[in-house]
Amino acid sequence: MKTTAYSKAAGLTLLLVLAFIAGWELYWRHENYVLSYNDDESLWASKRKLIYQSSPARPVLIGSSRIKFDLDLSTWERITGQKPIQLSMVGTSPRPMLTDLGNDKNFKGTVLIDVTEGLFFTPTGSFPEKEAINRVTAYPKWSLSQQISFQINRILEANFLFLDAERLALNPLLNLLPIPTRPGAWGGPKFPPEFAVIDIDRQTKMTDAFVADTAIQNKVKAVWLDIGAHSPKQAIAGPPLLEILNSTKQSVDQIRARGGQVVFIRTPSDGPFRQIEKQMFPRELYWDRLLAHTQTPGIFFEDYPALTGFQCPEWSHLTPKDAIRFTEDLIPIIEKKMSRSIPRSSSSPTKKNSSSL
Repeated sequence: MKTTAYSKAAGLTLLLVLAFIAGWELYWRHENYVLSYNDDESLWASKRKLIYQSSPARPVLIGSSRIKFDLDLSTWERITGQKPIQLSMVGTSPRPMLTDLGNDKNFKGTVLIDVTEGLFFTPTGSFPEKEAINRVTAYPKWSLSQQISFQINRILEANFLFLDAERLALNPLLNLLPIPTRPGAWGGPKFPPEFAVIDIDRQTKMTDAFVADTAIQNKVKAVWLDIGAHSPKQAIAGPPLLEILNSTKQSVDQIRARGGQVVFIRTPSDGPFRQIEKQMFPRELYWDRLLAHTQTPGIFFEDYPALTGFQCPEWSHLTPKDAIRFTEDLIPIIEKKMSRSIPRSSSSPTKKNSSSL
């Protein structure tokens, strides 16, 4: 009798759990949410594992959020036949990853480094480097069980919205509640969930809802202003800046000594965001000095008519549509900077070089 009762209870519990999960999934689909992968340590590690396949046609991308939005991986693959290896991280300095690539004696590929001045030129070990350091440190410890779990999760995440931990877990949902901030406290930026989604290649894209709705775009603009209000008002200078330049040069030299190539890229920004960047990080003191100190080629979007004229809906990133055109126009400029051609896909017509080159 007791066994029968327990079986019925277990069955009823299972039924209720499945009904709740199905209802939760259907609710978010009804709200027009789209699938997005969790950009966690395992997803990053799965790309870090590929760096030894890097070539000019398949560069390693390190940087912050801009190159995750602005360089369209599918467009690059359509043109070259290979997809770049995306290691960039949102809100993070790429320098710990550059150090990692420089110290890896087996890496001799091509690196494109996205430079967002407010994140790149920050003190060594400071907050913008924290998550990048965590990923680089955790990668050698990526266990077999974690890799198996990742392979299972990637199948589930490709089919179920409710597994989106970055938007639909308890903490991000609580952040949406209109609770006033306690005086003197700051809980960090709170982006609207419609802002962007992430695919299995770690490509970040604005959602259709975000691109179409200026009210949501204004929410992200307000987030940038909020971050600015809680950020240092003076850019790094003097010996700490020289330390950054020296450590960057060391890593670049290590990669080049093994036959690799490095190109710095400054992707578009506009509006008040760009004005603040100009004031805090004058080009001649930061970008120009970075290229001169490291003796490395760089592409600054404002130098090329083909890379200007884009409008960032929230001042800092390109729409998916503009990312396609930006990528198409960026490839021939990279070729010129590297003084070598990037192989083209046999199924892709060779794009005529831009007249801006």
